[in-house]
Amino acid sequence: MRQLKMLGLNAAGLKTFYTSNIRSLLLYGAPAWHSILNSTNKDKLELVQRCASRIIYPDLCHEERLALLSLPLLNDFIFSICANHFKSISANPNHPLFNRVIFNNLKRSSRITNTCSVYRPEIARTQKRSKSFFQ
Repeated sequence: MRQLKMLGLNAAGLKTFYTSNIRSLLLYGAPAWHSILNSTNKDKLELVQRCASRIIYPDLCHEERLALLSLPLLNDFIFSICANHFKSISANPNHPLFNRVIFNNLKRSSRITNTCSVYRPEIARTQKRSKSFFQ
C-alpha cells in the first residue's frame, strides 16, 4: 500500500485495494475461527486495519480515519459477518450444519452489558470447542 501511495493512488483506490486484497484475506473463514480468538489476537487483526488506514490518512486518529473510509472496527465487522452467516444456516433446513447450529440469546462477555445473538453447539466435548459452532 505504501508503494501504491507513493505512485500517486488516491484514498479511494487505496481503500479499494485494502478491502479487496488485505481485508478479504483477514476475513477468510472468519465464521469458523473468530469465536475462539482471544483478545490479543483480535487486537493483532485490528492492528492490520489500523496500519492500512494510517497509510491512507497518516495525520488523523484511528477513529477519524475509519469514519472517513466508512470502515467499521474489524472485530465488529467480523462479528456481523458471523451473525449473518449463522442466521442463513439456521434459516435453511437443507444446510448440512442446520442441526448443529443452535441459536441462543447470550451475553457476549461479562464486560459487555448488552445482549447479542450467539451460536453454540448443543453439546461440546472440550471447553475450546464450546466456544466454536462445531462439535
